[in-house]
Amino acid sequence: MPKLAISPTFLSEFSRLDQGIQTAALTAVEAYMSGDDARIEPLADAADSRVRLLRVGQQWSGVVAPGAEDSEWLITIRPRDEAVAFAHELPAPPAGPGIELIEPGPGTEPDADAPALSPLPRITGPEELSADLTRSFADWQITLHPRQHRIVDAHFAGSAQITGGPGTGKTVLALHRAAHLAQRDAARHPGDGRRTILLTTFNRLLAQTLSQQLDRILPDRELRSRVDVATVDSLARSLVQEHTGRSPQTLGRATISERWRDAARAEGLPYSGRFLVDEWEQVVLAQNITRLSDYVRCERSGRVLHLAPEYRAHVWEAVQRYTGAMEVADEWSYPKVALEAARALARTGPRYRHVVVDEAQDLHPAQWRMLRAAVPAGADDLFIVGDPHQRIYDNRVSLASLGVNVRGRSHRLRVSYRVTQEILDWALPILGRHSALGMDDNADTLAGYRSLLHGPAPVIRGCASRTEERAAMGEWVRVWLEAGASPASIAVAGRNQWIVRHIDKELQARGIPTAPLDAAEQVGAVRVGTMHKLKGQEFRCLAIMGMSEPLLPPKAAVDSAEGDPVALEQIHQQERNLLFVACTRARDALYVSYTGAPSRLLPHLPGTDVGTDAGGDDGEPAEALFSGV
Repeated sequence: MPKLAISPTFLSEFSRLDQGIQTAALTAVEAYMSGDDARIEPLADAADSRVRLLRVGQQWSGVVAPGAEDSEWLITIRPRDEAVAFAHELPAPPAGPGIELIEPGPGTEPDADAPALSPLPRITGPEELSADLTRSFADWQITLHPRQHRIVDAHFAGSAQITGGPGTGKTVLALHRAAHLAQRDAARHPGDGRRTILLTTFNRLLAQTLSQQLDRILPDRELRSRVDVATVDSLARSLVQEHTGRSPQTLGRATISERWRDAARAEGLPYSGRFLVDEWEQVVLAQNITRLSDYVRCERSGRVLHLAPEYRAHVWEAVQRYTGAMEVADEWSYPKVALEAARALARTGPRYRHVVVDEAQDLHPAQWRMLRAAVPAGADDLFIVGDPHQRIYDNRVSLASLGVNVRGRSHRLRVSYRVTQEILDWALPILGRHSALGMDDNADTLAGYRSLLHGPAPVIRGCASRTEERAAMGEWVRVWLEAGASPASIAVAGRNQWIVRHIDKELQARGIPTAPLDAAEQVGAVRVGTMHKLKGQEFRCLAIMGMSEPLLPPKAAVDSAEGDPVALEQIHQQERNLLFVACTRARDALYVSYTGAPSRLLPHLPGTDVGTDAGGDDGEPAEALFSGV
């Protein structure tokens, strides 16, 4: 039988304690379980004479009560005076089963990297969500908050914009809005079987996930066939191919930047390749500038470095020269393809009756021009959801300047119900003091942003070596699986593919099946991939590895700025946003690890010194024993 047990209600209480108290409690419990009774104190005049105190440091105590069959219960840990008062009022041993803390038997050695308990964290929320929290995670992923039905069913006189922080249900709202529009369209146009509604986002994985989830929300095949789910890039490419007869060969920004960097160096230009590409995409293409005179006069909002008119001619000449070479080679950038698609739609007319846009903050102005041209202006034309604080690409957009008017039809969601308050409290400082510019030209703020859910605090672990870090991550995943989490509700991510390969090898070596984060199949496997691929996804349990200097921000990205202060500032903010987005993909449990020095972008839990292991003296995560994650 166990020598000591804890009640399930203890977990959430313990996870809210200062980390220094948690560590002291671990030390006290471990000493007591090893047979050291020096920390146990009798309590006079208690309602039950068998209730005792467990000394935790000088000012805190745990309350230990008798359990069944000679076992004991650790009920709570509080400041000493509160613990004494609580113990005096404890009328009887607690009822029901406890969570066992099993003392190691003869001849066994505890695993130094394993969390000591394995129950999944108990997520609590208001009564309106209590039934939904007991549903399968797959059902939870398409559950709309009851108060958001009015937005889904609303009739808007024009375009509408919904913004909100992580976990406010923006993507779920977009899915249900698309389903509602399909039902409304079928009622109004019963004989029209065309795809008249576009549900779009910025990458293939998100579009794939949206399509699968919409299949569940709209099981009726006739209704589902009215909704076209596609990325903005695939839509742009298909439109250009349809109107030109050729498929554009697209190059990513990094590839173009590298080419232009070499060309600029060869010509002795005082500009980095990244600066030139950003200037082209964020100013020239964003404003659809075709003449030098317009470029000299234009506003360069979002571009921190001032560029005097006399220098703009040099930049313009270089950009025109390099883009001309791309045209000769029939090479395109993604914004260039979208701009050409917008021109094609301007000639042929709109393609859809309604457009729903998810992750709107990461779209380029050229892509917005295409979407504006894809649907006629009018009632319920564009329904836009996004969050400027989750922008991981430096696309600055003024919707009004692109013919998308959302004035009077914007709504900000300030209540999260898909990420716990504890995870948000830790993740919000990642963003720094940077103010996000919204798509309606106004500063966006997270003031008043809060969550309805509560659970354990994130676990942050510093490791002495990469081998130790991989082993610790593997143990956390094993614990989650053994506690009952479905493999597909667990994800492990890293900043780059090198880390991802090591994650995959570690889990495979433990016999844990894995699948890529962008896997199309609904397989029962732990998802593994880069932090970028976490965008727009949701998991019960999430581990993020490799959050060390110089892996975050990546040294290669910093070096690519070539000392350009504008590019360097953008790189750091994009990395902050990426980390913030990644960490808020977890609903129940978040585990973050690093080797050596932690990344400068990581916030620190209370009581944790910069550059030190957040665990106890023996390397155990301080939260491991009681948080259950």
